[in-house]
Amino acid sequence: MKWTKAQLRKLREQMREQDRTNDEIADEIRIRCGCSPLAAYRHMRGWSQAEATERYRGSAGGLPLDQAGLSRLELWPEVGGRAPQATQVVALATLYGTSPRRLLSPEGFDKLSEHERNVLKRIGNQLTPTGSTQTSTEQAYFSVSEETRTLPPERQIEMAAKRAMRFGAMAEGTNVGVETIQELFAEVSRLAKAYPRAPLHEVLGDLVEAQDVAFMLLEGRQRPYQTRDLYLLSGLLSIMLAKASHDLGDPHAAMKQARTAFICADNADHDGLRVRVRAQQSLMAYWAGWPTEAARYAELARDLATERTGTAAIWLMSQSARTWASLGSAERALDDLQAATALREGLRGDDLDELGGLMRFAHCRQLYYGAETQIWIPGREEQAQQVAQEAVGLYETAAAEGSDDWAYQDEAGARADLSYARVCLGEIEGGAQALEPVLGLPTTKRVSGVVNSVMRVHGALRGPDYTGSKAVAGLRQEIEAYSRTPVSALTSGR
Repeated sequence: MKWTKAQLRKLREQMREQDRTNDEIADEIRIRCGCSPLAAYRHMRGWSQAEATERYRGSAGGLPLDQAGLSRLELWPEVGGRAPQATQVVALATLYGTSPRRLLSPEGFDKLSEHERNVLKRIGNQLTPTGSTQTSTEQAYFSVSEETRTLPPERQIEMAAKRAMRFGAMAEGTNVGVETIQELFAEVSRLAKAYPRAPLHEVLGDLVEAQDVAFMLLEGRQRPYQTRDLYLLSGLLSIMLAKASHDLGDPHAAMKQARTAFICADNADHDGLRVRVRAQQSLMAYWAGWPTEAARYAELARDLATERTGTAAIWLMSQSARTWASLGSAERALDDLQAATALREGLRGDDLDELGGLMRFAHCRQLYYGAETQIWIPGREEQAQQVAQEAVGLYETAAAEGSDDWAYQDEAGARADLSYARVCLGEIEGGAQALEPVLGLPTTKRVSGVVNSVMRVHGALRGPDYTGSKAVAGLRQEIEAYSRTPVSALTSGR
């Protein structure tokens, strides 16, 4: 007898009132309705085939699947059914909150190809009889807590997608597939775009997860060109995690990630990544108060800073400029700024520029570095103010247009430089006005570099000319209160 939706709903409600697990509910539905395990788990969720395929597509896991395709998978291994791919089983298991082999009957599993069976065996060594006795592997990746079920559907789908990516990588095991590498490239591009715009805590977990997947894939076997891609991806993720460690105020952890990134760049033989890593290392040393080290890192990649390495070359020369300016070498700093300008005029972006976000050194960021260079050189406060104002204007335009060029950290740095230049010129009110949006940043966005930039303004306000000024004293107090709670105070990353 075919069960109606109302009967299925009543059975689900009855068993949930008895605190039955999802696996128990699905088993009961399968026994009473005579349907396949795959169909039983969909009924356990209360979804139609159309709803299930829509959620599947939203999870970005496994191979493409439409309603007709799901219908045929649910018939397997009966006549008219179609054998599922292991990646499809993994993705569906993630959506249904169970282990992959629970979605297949013993006959259905035995009729899969040897490759697909081996994939599913690697994921879990035994088919568990109940939801409470999953294997350790399955429990780690497929248990769905009650807390998770209370999250908004969009967040549940996002979490399912990430688990599917990890299990897709595990499923391919020692034979990396094109789909997994393409998916990882897409994730790296998403993170490169998201990082400059979002609070660090919103991207950090995803960065760690993606790096873990990339490293896991490298431990397997792959074709030579795939090995190069995986080293490139691992390097990109490591450089972003180096930046994350830096933003949390931990330069030593940051340098460890950066060294890994450079090893990956060498193995990928990618000059664009090499230059980006050296620029990031120089940046981190600069903000850590190690200017000589910062200059050394910049020099290591100077010969690679050509039009062939895209905006990374502009980044390196701009970073070198502010480093030499901080060391008192004004002439060398201005020469490097000029070199960066010349590179911009003849720019041909490289493949990493296409990822956008952190991987593309935008013009507004170049101007910010230019302003930072000028403020280190005595007597160039007017030039610093002019360039910083231009940078702030471009950042405001980028923010209004939703452009990838916008980055809250660098806009804050440009505003702090504008404030510093104005204070040095005696324009206290203008300095306070420039700094106001920075002081308004929530704690989740008070990363190390931003706090350091703001504290430099504080240093300028301690000059003898401002003794006794109530306005200056008030601004100093605001800055001190701001700097007492950086983003590292909210995490365990410091």
